[in-house]
Amino acid sequence: MSDWSDEIALATAEAERMQAAEAQAEARFDTVFARSEADGAPERAPASEEFHLWMAARRATDAAWGTWSLVMDSKPA
Repeated sequence: MSDWSDEIALATAEAERMQAAEAQAEARFDTVFARSEADGAPERAPASEEFHLWMAARRATDAAWGTWSLVMDSKPA
């Protein structure tokens, strides 16, 4: 494999790993939100730790795909 191929493979794997972690964090928040709704207080859900962890995971996913994009743009001609 070329250096670029190695870099794009690593960037892709990292972005996919971050995306999977984001999906797990979102599922945990969905559980908190459903519980909050059932308790009649859905407004509590955005103040939860799960919400903040989900948002952090979204930022990490965005950053990882941003890195992937930079590597993709550096593909040799």
